[in-house]
Amino acid sequence: MKRIVKIGLAGVLLTSVFSAGAYAASVIPKIFIHGNQINSSSTAPKLIDGSVYVPLRTISEGLGVDIEWDNINKTVYVHSDPQFKAETGSVTYVNQRNLAFQWIMAYDDRRKDDVIALTAPGFKTDLYNESFPSGTYNMASIVEMHPVDRNDTSITVRIVQRVTAEDNYNVKTEKWKFTFEGTDKIKSVMIVPKSTQYFDRYTLFPGTSFGE
Repeated sequence: MKRIVKIGLAGVLLTSVFSAGAYAASVIPKIFIHGNQINSSSTAPKLIDGSVYVPLRTISEGLGVDIEWDNINKTVYVHSDPQFKAETGSVTYVNQRNLAFQWIMAYDDRRKDDVIALTAPGFKTDLYNESFPSGTYNMASIVEMHPVDRNDTSITVRIVQRVTAEDNYNVKTEKWKFTFEGTDKIKSVMIVPKSTQYFDRYTLFPGTSFGE
């Protein structure tokens, strides 16, 4: 069951992250998310009374989750639905997610027959530049995938990919939008414009990191 967490705001959005001990107030803490340093675009992190405070938007954007501010009710929604009243579209979502995930795994492993079996006639994509799906470019390189948006006919998945075929060993995050034909075929898979980001490294959890 989805739970909405409401956090009241006063002035700048700040969230306590961890106890920092007795540091000088002039020290500006650094923020690392998935092993990458994140710079706050608004208010810098602060040390106040031995605790580190970080702008909530900085943390949310670094984790790739949505944040929404309700000025009337003075409420912030982090990866939550302000209009949530009852579960809707769950069956459609699960079907879309399963189709998208099956396609991503088949694409990543270059399983040509499985990829073709999931796509509708006239299938379109802008994900690859070589003779997919028989090539070896970036084979088995996707390390994480997470749905981030959907409607009745499409779902958008955020992927994390090791970029092994380029000169520099980097990690790429990108959003792929899947559109569907009926309930069992994929009509297109397109990169969401301006969604591509490159990082030096990406930590899924301690002990499992990718990159330099």
